[in-house]
Amino acid sequence: MTSNVLNNKANKPNRGAEYYRCALQVNPSGYMQNFRGAKEGIDASTYAKSMVDKAEELNISVLAITDHNDVSSVPMFKQAAEGRNVTIFPGFELTSSEGIHVLCIYSPEVGKDALDRYLGELSIMKTGSSSDPVDKSFSEIIAKVQKRGGVAIAAHASNQNGLFEKLSGKPLIKVWQDPNLLAIQIPGSVEGLPENIRRIVKNQDINYRREYTAGKKLATAVVNASDVCKSDDLEGASATCWIKMSEIGIEGLRQAFLDPESRIRLKSDPLPDKHAELVSIEWKGGFLDGLSVDFNSNLNVLIGGRGAGKSTVIESIRYVLDLVPIGDDIRTVHDGFIKQVLKNGTKISLVLNSYRPHKKKYIVERTVPNPPIVYNDYKQELRVLPSEVFPNVEVYGQHEISNLSRIPEERKRLLDRFIQKDSSIRQRKIELRDDLSETRQSLLSVQKTIHQVDEQLATL
Repeated sequence: MTSNVLNNKANKPNRGAEYYRCALQVNPSGYMQNFRGAKEGIDASTYAKSMVDKAEELNISVLAITDHNDVSSVPMFKQAAEGRNVTIFPGFELTSSEGIHVLCIYSPEVGKDALDRYLGELSIMKTGSSSDPVDKSFSEIIAKVQKRGGVAIAAHASNQNGLFEKLSGKPLIKVWQDPNLLAIQIPGSVEGLPENIRRIVKNQDINYRREYTAGKKLATAVVNASDVCKSDDLEGASATCWIKMSEIGIEGLRQAFLDPESRIRLKSDPLPDKHAELVSIEWKGGFLDGLSVDFNSNLNVLIGGRGAGKSTVIESIRYVLDLVPIGDDIRTVHDGFIKQVLKNGTKISLVLNSYRPHKKKYIVERTVPNPPIVYNDYKQELRVLPSEVFPNVEVYGQHEISNLSRIPEERKRLLDRFIQKDSSIRQRKIELRDDLSETRQSLLSVQKTIHQVDEQLATL
């Protein structure tokens, strides 16, 4: 086999939004000694390296460094993460004038000098880590963080020094309804919160209802991000959560906080079922020679003007999988596309992942006008059809979807896929028809009796 689709995957561009495991409250080496009276036992540089090592071991992609009122440890973590698969988000933790703890997180590109300025704007002038509160309210803090391009999280909101512990009544309502509040930190699941807090978080308490919600189920985004004081803490159930981002960055975090129901997965949330997926497609020969497209494992959207190539991708997928279009008109258009656009000699390579009964990778290749060939990831040809390794897939072009929408029988066929079949329904229908027939005969008999009684009554 000559395709190099598999071999070049490491060099391919980003496949779109993916879930990244994130630890958003990592403390530096001096935290245990400064706030808990315990010595670290290792120097700051070694501590930072051990944290990055552990993150890589656990497949944690993001560490947000949030010391209290201090950013001096951020450069050490950035140095430890150079060349590694871990991104450092710089930041700090503050205590508002009401006593509420707030995590302030900024872009990985923000340097220490800028962070020091941000601290100064929030009334932190003294160097070194401390638990001193600032003279700014919670709402003022999150507004200033937002203005500087960062994101703020209400730390351990349901626990000590958290939003719900420090405030109640009208002060809490005012803060909770602040549109700049995008995320709160909780120790476990939303359902595990105390009932009064859970109702507020789910936007069910009319007194606390937010105008700008994070979705149908949540008033604001929730994350798991408990204090990480040593590398082993990263294994904790509340230390991390999964956040979906197109690329790791502060805007990715912000977008996730604005759309948490589809972009944030807590430790307690069930893992989604694995499903068969398209990985990538590549063309060799013809006017598309050397081009390739990487697909996302979830949502893929092709956006572009006329002639951008959207139909080319769709029809190429259909052709390489040997799928026959529905309807004579659509089939004619498809065949014309293959002959006039792709043309003879063009080879299409499609990489697939199948998870049933266990994960396997396949490559389906088809050179116009020959039939498709299926290979495994060891480049061995398999004597199977594409439909056998990637069953039940359906591909529709834009005009085909338009046609299907106007044909009731086709709409019904599409919807039938989502209806659970019950083998007993047919027999049940027969029984119901028999029952209705007996009921009809019974009604006729009763009507006849009533008519006879009426005649007898008239005679009397």
